[in-house]
Amino acid sequence: MTPLLLALFVFAIAGGAATYWLRQHGNHADASVGVRERGEAQLAELRWRDFTRLVLQAMKGRGYEPVIEDGMSPDGIPSDGGDILLERNGEYVLLSCKYGSAAVVGVQAILGLGKSATLRGAGSVILATPGRFESEAMRVARQQGNIELLDGKDLWPELRPYVAREPIDAPAPIATPTPPPKRAVAIAWGGAAALAAVAGMIAQGMQGDAPASEAQAIVASAPAPATPADAPVPKPAPTVAANDAVPTDPAALERRRRETANAISTLFGVDRALWSTQSTLLVYLSAEEADPSGELCPLLERYPELAASRVQLQPPQGSQRPVRFKQCRSY
Repeated sequence: MTPLLLALFVFAIAGGAATYWLRQHGNHADASVGVRERGEAQLAELRWRDFTRLVLQAMKGRGYEPVIEDGMSPDGIPSDGGDILLERNGEYVLLSCKYGSAAVVGVQAILGLGKSATLRGAGSVILATPGRFESEAMRVARQQGNIELLDGKDLWPELRPYVAREPIDAPAPIATPTPPPKRAVAIAWGGAAALAAVAGMIAQGMQGDAPASEAQAIVASAPAPATPADAPVPKPAPTVAANDAVPTDPAALERRRRETANAISTLFGVDRALWSTQSTLLVYLSAEEADPSGELCPLLERYPELAASRVQLQPPQGSQRPVRFKQCRSY
């Protein structure tokens, strides 16, 4: 290939690849913004208890655990909508969830938090809301220095792993491709031209050194002394996943059952989960329309001895819906 043809080839490939990347990068950025906005709207539609459960799950991801006080439920969420005391390595933090559709939290919600934290032995406060904070509230929080504000925009990246998937019948957003800026495209093709010029000069220089290269190729083509073939490296034997082996220790079996029930209790739409018998898991739902089947089956199927368990889906108290039964895997 002549230097000119090589330069044209490099110019076309580099320019086309850069333009394609610019188009894809712009569309992905627009899509990520749309996902975040839909996520914030989804948070605003939750009830206080479900929203608080999600925030508490995110705090566990930070290493905090709720302090179970007298009269509180095992999940650490107070029934009266009060604040939650968290603990991490001896450090106590007061978590306050201010909830409401399109909520705007003002300065009044912040003024008493410092005193409440001191009375409960906490050194700092985390205030979370699916809405947003007034500018005056943010200024007061900065002045106090020990209050962290988390609005819907800040919360969504931490809560997204724990939010239930969108319903199947929800209309999917139509992605409209947006052209990249003309200036960026011009810079990309300018860089492609510079790269093509460098490739052409390198090819021109290599053609001038062709005779010497041919002589070196003749010397290199001489047969090399035979060497013994390298011994094949033995492949490691396949290992069996730890979860596929059923433990024989009753304590280990009970621990796996307890871990599974606790994990299912944190699912969206689930109030709590417990084993009523050795083979029946009782799941109390927090809403009539909740259906956590798609999320709880993978948690049961992690352990072979629990995969075929019978699941009893108990509707909320006062609901007219019947009790449902499910089995993720047959015996």
